[in-house]
Amino acid sequence: MNPAPPSALREIVGVVWTWIKGQVLIWLSSTGLYLVGFAIARTPLWFLLGILCGVANAIPHIGPVFGLLFVLLFSFFGSQGDMKVMAGGLAVWVVVQLAEGFYIGPKLLGRKLGLNPWLVILGSIVGGLVAGPIGMLIATPVLAVVTVIWRRVRSR
Repeated sequence: MNPAPPSALREIVGVVWTWIKGQVLIWLSSTGLYLVGFAIARTPLWFLLGILCGVANAIPHIGPVFGLLFVLLFSFFGSQGDMKVMAGGLAVWVVVQLAEGFYIGPKLLGRKLGLNPWLVILGSIVGGLVAGPIGMLIATPVLAVVTVIWRRVRSR
């Protein structure tokens, strides 16, 4: 005898919890990339800067702007305005943001939530257009919940 399928509410809570765990993994991944990148680029105070950028990245869509400000300030004042150092720090920030936004985030969240990575990207764009930064933040969990409901409706 097969066990009963989980209730819709239990499945939705599970999807939201999976999204939260995915966000933590993305945050840890980006922090690690910042640390390695800033160390390789020899950015002044690279360890502190990597941690600050990683913590700022935990705030979706607004945090990276603070991270960029940290990079510019640390590299400017830490190198007495050396443009090569500033360019290296900026390059690391850009690469991490691109990796997170177009690969790590969609792959981790898409796979864990059963969503196509392109759907995650498209959902964030549409969420941002409809509801601004809040819409971008909640787009992926909303898509995951809608997918759970859609599967249940289709199976009936």
